[in-house]
Amino acid sequence: MKTTSLVNRLVLVEEGEWPRLAIAFAYFFFLLGGYFMLRPIRGTVAAYNSDVLHWLYTGTFITMLIMVPVFGFLVARFRRGQFIPGIYLFFSANLLFFIFNFDGADTAIPVQRAFYIWLSVFNLFVVSVFWSFMADIFKPGQAQRLFGFIMAGGSMGAIIGPSLTAGLAVESGEQVVMIISLACLLIATLLAVVLGRFQQKTSQEQTEKIGGSVWEGAISVFRSKYLLFACLMMLLHNLTSTFLYNGLAVFVDQTVVGFNERTVFFAYIDFAVQIIAFSLQFFITSRLIKSLGMPRTLVGVPLFLAAGFVLLGSTMGLVLFAAVQVLQRSMNYGILGPAKEMLFTVVDRETKYKSKNFIDTAVYRGSDVTASWIFKGLTSTGLGLGQIALAYLPIMGLWAWGAWRLGSLYQKQLMKDL
Repeated sequence: MKTTSLVNRLVLVEEGEWPRLAIAFAYFFFLLGGYFMLRPIRGTVAAYNSDVLHWLYTGTFITMLIMVPVFGFLVARFRRGQFIPGIYLFFSANLLFFIFNFDGADTAIPVQRAFYIWLSVFNLFVVSVFWSFMADIFKPGQAQRLFGFIMAGGSMGAIIGPSLTAGLAVESGEQVVMIISLACLLIATLLAVVLGRFQQKTSQEQTEKIGGSVWEGAISVFRSKYLLFACLMMLLHNLTSTFLYNGLAVFVDQTVVGFNERTVFFAYIDFAVQIIAFSLQFFITSRLIKSLGMPRTLVGVPLFLAAGFVLLGSTMGLVLFAAVQVLQRSMNYGILGPAKEMLFTVVDRETKYKSKNFIDTAVYRGSDVTASWIFKGLTSTGLGLGQIALAYLPIMGLWAWGAWRLGSLYQKQLMKDL
């Protein structure tokens, strides 16, 4: 009894919430576990193709633009219990193609680049759908208490995933990694169905088709100051994260030799990120937002990251660069991730699915493309990575201002809903 009480206080769970929370935790565990098994392979592909990363970002963005209206059509025409598992099964079928066509360093260049683009699209779509689902079934007050814990489930999967990849990449090859990843995705699909049916049974809710226009999600974004500030925060964050991602790819290409060795290196990076992110999600994030409020929580991330960029501007090396990227990604998954998903608990269902998906995919990858071309342009002028890092400090200042405004708008909307 004392143990149960301790766990409830630790996770801030109230009576009757455990069944949905446990299913959601396991669902996200397998979803991100499968993805993070594949992510080190994408990192290796990026290192082999570091000279054309800006084109891979562009290809990803174009693919996103094609996928968004398709997603809008599915959301408008089908119920939640139909389009969510349908999307996961579609990506599962895609993964089968790569299982049969991937062969480490001997993989054809077009297949490598197609895999990079596919995984970049896959990640955003399946995770966006997951959090739209969570925002639909948990109320704002529940989200503040529980989303950090649910995100921790994903982080546990993301810790185990790259660990498996690091162990299997050299001994068994990338195909075995992909097969296990596929199994994880199929289990996540099954759990999505189970959670949807449990929610419908316990709440007696009728999950009707959302309806509306295929393009309504995109249109709503440009009509809402709240959503525009969400886009601004995402753009400024991605300008920063893409610099770190591309810069690390360049470093690895110059210093680490061998396809499998690079895959193992990126697997260890992912492992470190997820250990820190899990600690933040499980123990800190929910309490941080509850005690400091959303505005201060959101502002803290760019301010901490700015300190890391000052270090990069004064000295440079593979280990330091990797450490700053670990800091950035840990705060992204551990603090910004749960906070960002909470922002969508105070909007209507159409915005939760259509507008959120447009922001999470097209806007996200559009900002990635912008950031990648900026990185390419700055390096082409002869600037070093340290000089570029210092040039990004004003961007983080603007990011902090936008984060404060967005957090303040969220607090106002939350007060209206109470």
